[in-house]
Formats: sequence, C-alpha cells, structure tokens
Amino acid sequence: MIKQSIVNLVIQRAGGYCEKCGRPASESMALHHRKLKSRGGKDSVSNLIHVHHGCHNLDTDSIHSNPGYSSEKGWMVASWADPTDSPMVLPDGRLVILGEDGKITPIKEG
Repeated sequence: MIKQSIVNLVIQRAGGYCEKCGRPASESMALHHRKLKSRGGKDSVSNLIHVHHGCHNLDTDSIHSNPGYSSEKGWMVASWADPTDSPMVLPDGRLVILGEDGKITPIKEG
C-alpha cells in the first residue's frame, strides 16, 4: 500500500487533472508507476502519476497499451532509469522533471 503522504503529493501535483490527457480528474483515477514495479519501481512521488483508469490501462491509447509511445512521453521509464532524472511530457506539452517534493521542474529546450 502506498503511503498516504505520497498519494497526497501526487494528487496535489496533478492539480485536479489527469497527468496524461489533461482532462479533469474524475472518480475513476489511478496512480501509475512510471518505472513499473516489475522493473524495480518504487512507491515514490517522482515515479507516480495521477491518471484516469482509461488512460492507465483501459483505453486503446492507454499507457500500458502503447509502451513505446508511453516511454517517449516519460509516462513509462526503463528498468535502468531513475524516475527522478527521467523527463515527462505534461498534457500541455511541457517537458518536466517530477520532484520528490511534489513539484515539477520545467526543462528548458535548446
């Protein structure tokens, strides 16, 4: 079970929206491990994103249905990667690093 303090930081960071599609959060939300638990991923703020169940693994364009694309976007992280150093694309197109403190750090392009 994920610690409630971690869950709270992830949900707060998401700001009431799905961190994959950008639509408003609903009652049908999930916490997705960017670095899958089967790959050694931990229950940490930088490794978790708040997403609709459909965006997670139910819809045809879900994170788990499209692992290659999800890896390009940073919604999935390779087994050798550290989520704290792995950029992720937010729904608005910004490339960011997710911090353990629940904050996001934009990556400057160029």
